[in-house]
Amino acid sequence: MRTDEPDREELRAAALEAAARGWRVFPLRPGTTDPAVQDWQRRATSEPDRLNAAWDHGSYNVGVAVCPSGLVVLDLFPSRPGERPPARFRSPGITDGADVLAELADTAGARFPSETLTVLTPEGGRQLYFTHPQRRCPRTSTGVDSPLGWHVGIRSAGAFVALAPSVTGQGVFQVVHDGPVAEWPDFVARRIPARALSARCPGSLAERQTRQAPLPFG
Repeated sequence: MRTDEPDREELRAAALEAAARGWRVFPLRPGTTDPAVQDWQRRATSEPDRLNAAWDHGSYNVGVAVCPSGLVVLDLFPSRPGERPPARFRSPGITDGADVLAELADTAGARFPSETLTVLTPEGGRQLYFTHPQRRCPRTSTGVDSPLGWHVGIRSAGAFVALAPSVTGQGVFQVVHDGPVAEWPDFVARRIPARALSARCPGSLAERQTRQAPLPFG
C-alpha cells in the first residue's frame, strides 16, 4: 500500500500516459477530486502540449472524462462500518459492491471481470475500466440507483474518474491490476436497459478537433 504522495512529475507522467491511450484528460485540484477547470467536459484533451502546459502550473491530480475516452468504469463501493446491504442483496458473503458484482457474474455463469485495468480508490473501493459497448455510453449511476445493484456504480456519460497516482486526504489512487482495458462484459451489458444508453458517444474525433482547439487551460 502506497503511503507517500506523488510529485508533480509523477502526476504529469500519468496524464501523458493516459493521453497516449487516446483518453481525454484534465487537471483536478491538488489533493481533491474537484475539477481545476470550468467546463471540464469540453476542455479535457489528449494533446500532450496542452497537458504539459497545465501541469507546468502545479501538482494537479489527473482526471479523465470517461465516455469521450471510450470508457465505462464500474465503481465498486466499499461498505461503511456497520452498514448492511438492502434486503434483496442480504445473503452470505455480500458485504460490498465487489461482492454484488461477483454474485451477478456467478448467476450469469460468467467470470468476475478481474482481467482489466483496475484502480484501488482511497476509500477502499475498486474501479474497473472497460471499453463501452458499440460507442454507446450507459447512463452514469451511483450504487443507490444503479441497474447493477447495491454499491455497484457506473461512471460513463457526463462522469469523470481520478487516475492513479492522484491523491486525496484519504489516500492515493493506486493501480492494482495494470492490464489492458477489457471489453464491457456481456453479463453486465444485459442488465443495462436500452433506454439508459446514449445514441452515440459525445466527444468523437471530429467533435474534439472542433471544440478543443480554442480552449487552453487556465
